[in-house]
Amino acid sequence: MSIYTRFKQGFLIAAAGGAASVMLAGAAAAQQCPDWQLGGIQITTDADTAWTPQQYPLFAGGGLNLSNCNSVQGVGYVTPAPNFTVQYDARNMGRDLEFRVQTDCDTTLLVNDFSGQWHFSDDEDGTLQPRLRLANAASGQYDIWVGSYGPQACQATLIAETFPPGGSTGTTTPPQQPAQPTCPDWSLGGAEVRLTTGAGGDSRQVVAGGGVDLFDNQCGIQAHGYVAQAPDFSLYLDTQGQVTTLDIAVQGSCDTTLLVNDPNTSWVFNDDATDLQPAIQIGDAVEGRYDIWVGTFGQATCDASITFSASGPAVQQPQAPAGK
Repeated sequence: MSIYTRFKQGFLIAAAGGAASVMLAGAAAAQQCPDWQLGGIQITTDADTAWTPQQYPLFAGGGLNLSNCNSVQGVGYVTPAPNFTVQYDARNMGRDLEFRVQTDCDTTLLVNDFSGQWHFSDDEDGTLQPRLRLANAASGQYDIWVGSYGPQACQATLIAETFPPGGSTGTTTPPQQPAQPTCPDWSLGGAEVRLTTGAGGDSRQVVAGGGVDLFDNQCGIQAHGYVAQAPDFSLYLDTQGQVTTLDIAVQGSCDTTLLVNDPNTSWVFNDDATDLQPAIQIGDAVEGRYDIWVGTFGQATCDASITFSASGPAVQQPQAPAGK
C-alpha cells in the first residue's frame, strides 16, 4: 500500500478538526480541479448488494471546467466536491464494479478510486453517456463526479452495479455492445425500498422518465409514456400476515406516469390520478417484491418524488352502550 493510499483512507478522521475544515474551505474556493477531500453524499454498498443495480439521482455538471485542470485527464464541467463518496466492501468476491450514467443529456464520469487513481469516461457503448468498469475492485472509498459535457447542468442518475470477475480488462472498454433497451425489465431491479404494514411510509426522490417508449405497445403492456428499462425502485413488502392496502403516489415537476410490476409479475399502470400526477392503490396487496417505474408522458425527464405506504385494517372503536 502506498503512502498516498494510506493518506486517503485516513483523511476523513484526520480532517475532523476545525482548522482542517477551514483549510479545506479555502482550497475549494480557489481550486481549478476536483478535490476528493471535500467529500460527497455518503453511500455505503458492497459487492453483493450492488449485484442489483443501485440508482442515485442527481444534477450533473458544475462550475469547474476539467480542461483547465492539469492533474486530471478529462473534459466536461463538474463540481469541486464529488457528487458521491462511495464506501465499497468487495466482500472478497473479486467482482468488477461498474459506474454508469443514465440521462438524456451529454454527460461525463470521473472517479477517484480507493488508491487515489483517477478514471474518466465520456461516450461509451455508442451513446453520449459514460461508463466505467473497474476490474476486481478492492474495498475502499470511491469518489465520483458526474459532469456535463457543456456548461449547463442537467438531471441524471448514477448507477452502481457489480459483475462477475473477468468481464472487463480495462476501465472504459466494454466487453460487448449492449442491446438498446426496448421494454421495461423487472429482472434488472431498482433501488431497494422495504415497507412493513402499519410501520409508516417512505418517500424518495427520483428522475422521472427514460428512453423506453410505451406508446407503440410493442411491450404488450397496457401503458403509455416514457420509462427507463430498469425499475426505479424494487419495493419489498412485509404484510406481517395482515390484510394490507399498498398506496404509491408520485408528485413531479412535469406530467408523470406510474408503472408497477407486482409479485405475480402482473402490470399495474396509472397516469392522471390527481391533475397530471399518478397514484396506484392495491387493496389486499400480497407480500413480496413490487418493481416500480416513474415515467413521463413526454420524452423529457423531470425531477419527482414518490411516496409509499402500507396500511392494515382500520381499528374498530368500541361503541358506547345505548342509554336507557
